[in-house]
Amino acid sequence: MSRPRWISCGLAAAAPGCLAALALPSGARAQDAAQAPVETPSEQASKELATTADTAAPDDTNADAGASTKVPLWSLAVSGGVSTRDDGPDGTWQSLALSRRIGRGYVRASAMRYNGTLIQANTALPSNYYIATISAGGNFDNWVTDGWVSYGRQDYGRITTESGSRESTGSTSSPYFAIGGDFGRVVPLASDWYLTPTVATSYAHGKLLRTAPQDSGLTDLETSEPTVTASATIRLDHAFGASNNHYVGLLASRHWSSNGLSQVRVDELDGDTPVSLRSVHRPDGWFEMGATGSMEVLPRLNLDLYATRSFGVVAGDTTAGGLSLRVAF
Repeated sequence: MSRPRWISCGLAAAAPGCLAALALPSGARAQDAAQAPVETPSEQASKELATTADTAAPDDTNADAGASTKVPLWSLAVSGGVSTRDDGPDGTWQSLALSRRIGRGYVRASAMRYNGTLIQANTALPSNYYIATISAGGNFDNWVTDGWVSYGRQDYGRITTESGSRESTGSTSSPYFAIGGDFGRVVPLASDWYLTPTVATSYAHGKLLRTAPQDSGLTDLETSEPTVTASATIRLDHAFGASNNHYVGLLASRHWSSNGLSQVRVDELDGDTPVSLRSVHRPDGWFEMGATGSMEVLPRLNLDLYATRSFGVVAGDTTAGGLSLRVAF
C-alpha cells in the first residue's frame, strides 16, 4: 500500500501565521476583537494538504508498481483565498511558493500578501501584510514535521471614519515576525484511507495602530502584539482515482491563542496627552471544521481546495476558503 504523499504543513508556511491584527474601539479601555482571518501556519497548512505532495513525499512514489519514473524535484504553487468574519470585514490573501524536494524532506521559500480591514468602533483601518517565509520539513516513515520562520511588513492604509478618511498621524508601517512548527503521524487505515493527528505551536510579533479620536490633534500610536498559538488537528483523507492521484479529506481542530481579545491601556502620559500605549491580552480557544481536496488536473499539475468554518471564536466566527494551482517540474 503506497503511503499518502502529503505532509502537514503544505503551503502554510507562506501564511502570516497568528497575525495579531487587532481592531480597537477608540476608548482606551474598550475591548478589541481580533481580526485574524488567516490562521496559524499549521492550521492553514492542514487545509492545503496537497501543496507538499511532490516536494515532501517519501522516495517511493512509484514503489508499488516498481516503476522507475523520476519524481520531480521542484514545484511552484500559486494560491489565493478569502475569509469572512461574522458581522465583520472580509480578508483576502495571495501567495507564491517555490519548493525543492530533498530525499524525504523539502525546503520552501514563499511570499504572501494579505489584505484585511481592522474595525475600530466607527473607524476602519485597512492594512496590507507582505510576508516572506522559509520553511522545511518532511515525511519520515509516516512521521511528519515542519518548521517555518516568517518576516515581513504591515502597511497601514487610510483611516476611514464617518467624517472622511485620512493618513496616519503616526507610523505608516510596522514589522512582522513569526516562527513555528508542527509534528504529526500519518496512520494508514483501510485501503486508501489515512488518519493524520497533528499538533502545532507558533509565536508571532506584530504591532497594531491605535487611531486617535478624530480632530483630537493627538498622534496615532502603536501597541506591541506578541501572540502565542497552539492547535491540535485530526484529519481523515481518502485517496482515489486510477493511480490514487486525487484526495478528499475532512478535518477537525482545536485552537488556542494568547491574544484572542485585546484591551488598550495608557502606558505613559505627558501631562494629559498619551505618549505610549500598551495592550492587555485575553486568551481564547475555539474549534474548527473543514474540508480539503486535491485533484490532478494534468500530469504534474494539481488543483488544491479547502473550506473551513470556526466555532466559538470570541472575536467572531470565520468562514474561509481558497485554492492553489501547483505545478511540479
